[in-house]
Amino acid sequence: MSTQTQTAAEIAADLFDHYRAQDVPAMVAMFKPEGIVEYVPFALAGPVEQVGPGSWGVLIDSFPNLSNSIHSITGDASGRKAWIDVDISGTQAKEAFGVPSKGHAYNLRHLFVLDTDENGKITHMTAFWDNVDWYRQLGKETID
Repeated sequence: MSTQTQTAAEIAADLFDHYRAQDVPAMVAMFKPEGIVEYVPFALAGPVEQVGPGSWGVLIDSFPNLSNSIHSITGDASGRKAWIDVDISGTQAKEAFGVPSKGHAYNLRHLFVLDTDENGKITHMTAFWDNVDWYRQLGKETID
């Protein structure tokens, strides 16, 4: 039997609370030091200390009203894996990830998959979204 005090679903809810509060250090602290963040549409993956603050910080800086709204969180029977169906939204105020700011807002559905360890730390987070739709909503006219 696991000694984990929180399920992955509960950990996911906490992570997105911190994300909504734009508290990047709290988000990073939820991961094992060697935990991996993987953004499939950007073909970007790496240790949380490298990928997390850079990507989250750029989003928060470029979309000052960045927020999220969770549709559902589904955990597996072990309590160590969760799937999060969430909308992430914001209004662009600065260039981000090669997308010049036109002041457009976006609201984009994402799927996150979290894996956690027996100590309640995130070991791997994978995110999926429709990057073409994101670009379209922001007014980007080409896909590089």
